[in-house]
Amino acid sequence: ARGGAMATRASASPVGHERHALARPRRATRAAAAARPGWRATTVASSRGEPSSSSPSPSRRAALISALAGAAFAARDLASARIALAGERPVDMKALVRAFDEAMSAGSDFAKADEAWTRAIAIAPTNAAAWSNRGTKRLQAGRWADARDDLERSVELSPDPDAPDPLTLNNLGNAEGALGRWDAAMANYLEASKDREMESIALANFALAKFQVGEVEDALKTTRRILRRDPEFWDMRAAQAAFLWAAGDEAQAETEWSSLCRSGRGFGAAASAEAMRGDDGGVTPAYAKELLEQQIRQQAAVVAGVVAMDGARKDGRESGSRSYADDTPCALYADVKIVAPRWPPRCTAALDAFLGVRRTGKAMDYDGEVKEYAFGG
Repeated sequence: ARGGAMATRASASPVGHERHALARPRRATRAAAAARPGWRATTVASSRGEPSSSSPSPSRRAALISALAGAAFAARDLASARIALAGERPVDMKALVRAFDEAMSAGSDFAKADEAWTRAIAIAPTNAAAWSNRGTKRLQAGRWADARDDLERSVELSPDPDAPDPLTLNNLGNAEGALGRWDAAMANYLEASKDREMESIALANFALAKFQVGEVEDALKTTRRILRRDPEFWDMRAAQAAFLWAAGDEAQAETEWSSLCRSGRGFGAAASAEAMRGDDGGVTPAYAKELLEQQIRQQAAVVAGVVAMDGARKDGRESGSRSYADDTPCALYADVKIVAPRWPPRCTAALDAFLGVRRTGKAMDYDGEVKEYAFGG
């Protein structure tokens, strides 16, 4: 799904919607938040840092690289789900569950999923989950206006009108952005960010949106805020490097890139040391041990000549290929393909310019046309 940090999940049940990966522990919540709305679908609930659906999830705070499919919603109790709203006809729960199951099993078959979600809506017209799931699937299929309408309807049907589901709000922001309505998109991201579990995801989308409309200082202010709280939010570290490069601060952009290369995941580590912190974020013996081991691996990589002391490539970034070990964070961003399905076009183009050491970059816009962006600095 294309658009920023799109954290969208599929609810496998029309009632009692659990947050699944968005529940505790919080460390797993930031998967694919900034996903560019709807351009490329994926039904993989991946964690940040996995370059494909078949790759292992290496880090508690791995980079955003794959959008999640579907949507999670505030739970309704079983009784209220059996009768959608007072005065409406009873809901055929067996038929509704069958429709949900069929939609969930459709995978990337958008037509089949859309038909199943439409059937679910016909069975239970006031089921917010069905509307949001269909809207999310339409978002992934590039049906921007239809997606927005469905997601707006889901918000209207929220069990708590004062607290709409933050994931639905985030996806609504993605749909608005794809339609060029960036002010509306940013308003939805900010509203979604009020939820503790969605805060970083929604703010990441907000930062990308700010850069998309040319408000670079606001975008950088937001990425810095995110990175102060989560230094290993790899997508935002890469975005900050791209934004700084576009703004003409090339030295600081390179510094951010080096920080990405030296992420706490370390060289050869299956997971970040950050995953070893206590539930309150504090230092634990396990964290200290893992961090020390990663530092040793990093020094070994320097001695072996894989990287320089500052984490940079020995042969220079501008050569267009990477000699980093495959498990280093910056290796994931050696090509804009990792962000193109998720970031707005101007953001993707800025990273393209940074990687190519140019003042111009290219990216596919929401209309499917590849456009070139100039960054004067």
